[in-house]
Amino acid sequence: MSMEAEVLPLLKFGFGIVMILISLVVIALLVKYKRAGYGWIFVHLILFSWACWGWIELLEKGRSGVMASEDNSLDIGMIGVIWAVSMVCMSVGLIKLRPSHDRLN
Repeated sequence: MSMEAEVLPLLKFGFGIVMILISLVVIALLVKYKRAGYGWIFVHLILFSWACWGWIELLEKGRSGVMASEDNSLDIGMIGVIWAVSMVCMSVGLIKLRPSHDRLN
C-alpha cells in the first residue's frame, strides 16, 4: 500500500509503546489482585498485538508475483483467526472480573 515513508515506523513505534504500557498496567493489576481475569486480558493483549503487528507487516511488504493476492488473503485470514481468539480471551477475562453476585444478595 502506498503511503509516506514515515507512517509505518511511526505506527510501529506508537503501537509498541501503547501496548507495552497497557501490558505493564495489566501485569501490575494481576500481581496486586491475583485474579485470573487479568491473566486472560494479558493473553488477549499478546494475541491482539500479534495480529496487529501482522497487519502492519502486511501493509509494509507490498508483495508482487503470481500468488501475491492468495498469500495476502491467507495472511489476512490468519490474522482474523488470531484476532478472534484474542477477543474470546478478552471476553473470558471480563467475565472472570465481573463482581460476584453473592455480595449483592
